[in-house]
Amino acid sequence: MKVLFLPDWSRGGNPYQRELAAALQKHGLTVIMGNGTNRLPILGAMKIHGKPDVLHLHWTHPFLLGRKRVKSIIRSIRFLAELFTVKILGIKIIWTVHNLLEHERRDPQVEIFFNRLLVRLYDHLIVHCSFAREAVVRSYQLPNRFRNKIFVIPHGNYMNSYENQVTRNKARGRLVLGNSEIVFLYFGTIRPNKGVLRLIDTFRKLQSPRVRLLIVGEPSSEAIRSKIMRCCKSDSRIRALLQFVPAKDVQLYMNAADVVVLPFQDILTSGSALLAMSFGKPVIAPRLGCIPEILDSKGVFLYDHSKEEGLFKAIRQASLANLDAMGKYNYDKAKCFNWGVIAQKTCALYKL
Repeated sequence: MKVLFLPDWSRGGNPYQRELAAALQKHGLTVIMGNGTNRLPILGAMKIHGKPDVLHLHWTHPFLLGRKRVKSIIRSIRFLAELFTVKILGIKIIWTVHNLLEHERRDPQVEIFFNRLLVRLYDHLIVHCSFAREAVVRSYQLPNRFRNKIFVIPHGNYMNSYENQVTRNKARGRLVLGNSEIVFLYFGTIRPNKGVLRLIDTFRKLQSPRVRLLIVGEPSSEAIRSKIMRCCKSDSRIRALLQFVPAKDVQLYMNAADVVVLPFQDILTSGSALLAMSFGKPVIAPRLGCIPEILDSKGVFLYDHSKEEGLFKAIRQASLANLDAMGKYNYDKAKCFNWGVIAQKTCALYKL
């Protein structure tokens, strides 16, 4: 069986597609990750790589959205026409719903409108938790009969995706952090919905001189970068590294940290939670999306994001907890999110 992944984001910072493709290939499938042309993203990819048995879409917003509303409508109609052609050719279409909307929210009205049409063309949908299944039904206004098209297949761990050899002491030595300090880490792309500015404001309310906050990741805009730099200057306990982190250096920040903070304003699936668990770190996160289904009270400090004091209480609670024990619990739990099992379930879905 030949499977075409679109779009190909395997060369970026997230190993998700690479891990899934490698696991599927162990089951005898041929997985191709490719991109078509700007004018024909799907049919162009098929012209380059040949006709697949399965077209597996991972993110649709690159094919739907342009810089202006008119451009987005044109791109979306073209994408719809391409998918009709794929259906006529007898190719099965699978969509993994990583997000309900693009993170930047450039044109949510157009995106939602066309996804409500497109979702009816797909043979099956994959979501990463039960909450996501209900969110898809709600957001795309699907009748009950479409529930049978939506399959819950978990997001895999990142235990073999990154090097993990740097010890805590060496990591802290390289980052000039004391061994007795409690280090909170935000790691990942910095977008408005990630709540990083709120995290900084909340952290500054802590009175303890032993706590440290690392903000590590590439901002999605220069405006966000400037705001973060201004906020960090007022508290010497906060340090920001606002740039893309190479895969080999992920271990440095993860192993230097005591706890990973995910202060999201909204979220569906969180690969960041699996990344933290894969490095044996406890997590602070809102009670949103798939997070309560991935983590439990032995490894996470969940809070109500709608309450002003929710994040502050979670951070304060974490500063007094046995973080090592929670991290070990999360590491063991991360093993359950095994790519081999995930690939087996995905293969079965392809063959339905």
